[in-house]
Amino acid sequence: MDILIHAVQPGSIAEALNLVPGDQIIELNARRDLEDLFDYQFEVLGTETLSLWVKHVNGEETVFDIEKEPDEDLGLHFQSPLFTPIKTCNNACPFCFIDQQPSGLRASLYVKDDDYRLSYFHNTYITLTNLTPHDRKRIEQIRPGPLYVSVHATRPEVRERLLQNKKQAGHIMKELSWLKSLDIPFHCQVVLCPGINDGDVLIETLSDLSTLRPEALSVAVVPVGLTQHRGDLPELTAVTPEVARRTIDIVNQTNANNAKTSADPSDPFIYLSDEFYLMVGEPLPSYEAYGDFPQLDDGVGTARLLLQEFHNLESTLPAKISPDRKLLVMTGKLASMTLQPIVARLNQIEGLFIDILTVESAFWGRSVDVAGLITGKDLVTSTQGHDLRGYDWAIIPSVMLKQGTQLFLDDETVGSVSQQLGLTMKVVENPYSAKDFLATLF
Repeated sequence: MDILIHAVQPGSIAEALNLVPGDQIIELNARRDLEDLFDYQFEVLGTETLSLWVKHVNGEETVFDIEKEPDEDLGLHFQSPLFTPIKTCNNACPFCFIDQQPSGLRASLYVKDDDYRLSYFHNTYITLTNLTPHDRKRIEQIRPGPLYVSVHATRPEVRERLLQNKKQAGHIMKELSWLKSLDIPFHCQVVLCPGINDGDVLIETLSDLSTLRPEALSVAVVPVGLTQHRGDLPELTAVTPEVARRTIDIVNQTNANNAKTSADPSDPFIYLSDEFYLMVGEPLPSYEAYGDFPQLDDGVGTARLLLQEFHNLESTLPAKISPDRKLLVMTGKLASMTLQPIVARLNQIEGLFIDILTVESAFWGRSVDVAGLITGKDLVTSTQGHDLRGYDWAIIPSVMLKQGTQLFLDDETVGSVSQQLGLTMKVVENPYSAKDFLATLF
């Protein structure tokens, strides 16, 4: 067990005990086998007394006997919710993005996590193919939810092919039914690979998952992402506008069928990522059609959320600004398409001039069109041939950066890119928020 304190909440019990970042928990309530934040919270919450053995940064050790309110936390924060090694993936999906990366990136980008604990704490997708008897026992005890499950297909032989795992991958409906029996809610994901799990297979998958409601909370269908670094991976086909059109029709029909028997007909259950609509030039679904936007991290509804919030804020926009301001928005293809009507409206403000630069990914390949995969070098390359003189600053979304840092995927920083461009760069912290976008402008 290696539990290092990352931060101490001001005014907390931990601060009163003079605990500091870097101190290490050796034992909690005579336990040295804490696996994760679940175990930690079980020992701390719901009790009025506890014992805490700490090794301080200076090497000294102290045992604290603590009295507190039953629901009172200690105020400790950790670098990770996991105190034991991450459970890694035992599959070989040909569309796995980690296997489509070039060599030489930072080590953390090559970690294939498939850990049910991170699925709960960080909303990461898991396959349920690597659960041990111990894992199953803990899940039955803890009942964590919601979990996020990569399904891709419910037909056994298709999922076995997609995950390259004939031993465990084909039993996904059994695994999801097990979660349902435990009253554990879960979200599902389908990465659409044309010719493999689209068409009739997709219809079957969506129908099967619909039978697992209400524990099955939502299904996100996203297009397969293919980079130019696939090496010897099996050949896959990108989603075309024709495939996108058929997929939209399948999802619309399945949602319509579900609405006939659903307790809440307004809940569509199955969602398509924004790319499908943008690819065929079809209007996005209404704001209400996304419910509580359960799959934003999968690119489902991000465009609609941004457009709706901008619409709500439009009446607050000034008629003019002074002094004049000229700005450059740098983002991926999909975000550029979403921002076009917003920028067109903003350019009606006297004194405000905004250009959008659609950044192509030379790093991953032109088929990669999401802003979250744009690298620092991509930004520099995309500006070649453009006169950047006269811009007051450039704007990028935070999804281009490692969370909580100024670091791009290729280890360039906002500062280094800004220096190469000779242009100040500002980051929109919440790229789904029109309010944050406008704050960065004004």
